[in-house]
Amino acid sequence: MMNKLVMLLLAVAGAGAGAPAAGAAAAAADPVTTLRVMAQESLPPKWTRRNGRPAGICPDILAAIERLAPQLRFSGQDDFRSVPMIEQSLESGELDCACALLDTPRRRQIANRVGKPLYLARHKLAAAAGDKAEVNSFDDLLKLKPIVTTSRGAGYAAQLRALGLEVDDSTGDNAVNLRKIVAGHGRFFYMNELTLNWIVRQQGLRGQVRILPVVLREEPIYFWIGKRADPAAARQIELALHKLNASGELARIHQRWAGER
Repeated sequence: MMNKLVMLLLAVAGAGAGAPAAGAAAAAADPVTTLRVMAQESLPPKWTRRNGRPAGICPDILAAIERLAPQLRFSGQDDFRSVPMIEQSLESGELDCACALLDTPRRRQIANRVGKPLYLARHKLAAAAGDKAEVNSFDDLLKLKPIVTTSRGAGYAAQLRALGLEVDDSTGDNAVNLRKIVAGHGRFFYMNELTLNWIVRQQGLRGQVRILPVVLREEPIYFWIGKRADPAAARQIELALHKLNASGELARIHQRWAGER
């Protein structure tokens, strides 16, 4: 009788010990979905490099999503491309996601916005240091009839043209765009404040470029998922971004990079 009781207790203990292992094995067997992204070239600190590795606001956001949704992985963060190439790849299905882009009609055709804005972009003008023009509104800008330089593929190029401004968006390299203004090829450079400050500092242009103080427009920046991407993965990303927004982590990521002046 005693032997039977001992054997029963050992069987129960063995079953209990095996349960966590079985659970871990089941969790390990969950399939991992890899989603393809591309880094946006010449737009630090949204995308940049640090110690030879991708860094910036978007890599931090993608890493935070992976922590909350461990069955998701993002690849392609070291593939720096232009906005037109990113849009083309979303449309073809070569790309699954795009991090931190403005809302435009073109993007709504090829992808779906996910959740609330990641952050707000504050748009400003930069001019050559010796240019004393005062611009406090788009009306002021229109009166000057300047050539306004923007980055190739920027979502706001069409907005500026719709206002009646002459826009030069022939170049995607924003350091080159700033140097064009310094050299007199166009009067103003229109860009988000975060990137303007970053490039002026990184390129040593503080004495050559003046960033005008007025914020001409604020626009929300969104995470996008291509319409050909896995719907289940899209739901997981939306849930993760909701949690990151509610916890304040998205704001902390943005502020961390905005503080590096």
